[in-house]
Amino acid sequence: MTEKEALVYQQNCEEFRSLNGFFWQIPLIMMTLNGGLWYSVASLDLSETAQRGVLWFAVLANLVMVAGLWRLRNVMAGLLIQIHRYQGTAATGRPRIIQVMFSMLLIAAAFGAAVVSCSPREHFTRKSQADAPAKDATAARASGNVTAGPDQKAAR
Repeated sequence: MTEKEALVYQQNCEEFRSLNGFFWQIPLIMMTLNGGLWYSVASLDLSETAQRGVLWFAVLANLVMVAGLWRLRNVMAGLLIQIHRYQGTAATGRPRIIQVMFSMLLIAAAFGAAVVSCSPREHFTRKSQADAPAKDATAARASGNVTAGPDQKAAR
């Protein structure tokens, strides 16, 4: 083999390793994104329209990442064919079990977000506003910052 072919082989191997790293990072990135989006829908005081928007963004992001995952794996398959050609070994038709499992998880997350976006208020409970003043008064007494009524001095 020529020096040029050896260099191309080395570059293909490095590129494959780099792409493989991205392939395994996609689920972690998407898990973080989904968790953040669901947390914001569940904990922030958003209108129902805003909740739907955030959930539909999660649906879109998951589906785009499924497409990206398949494209990335196809590029990796092309590099693998070139690597095997240089090595003189037969490129086996590897099953794409991990790719299918990752895709199924992302599609399940997209489906869940789509279902919940139809009626987010039913799925995310909020504390009623009636509980807020009582909670604030309890916190003020605990911290010692209690304001007195018109007849009393401030207790500290």
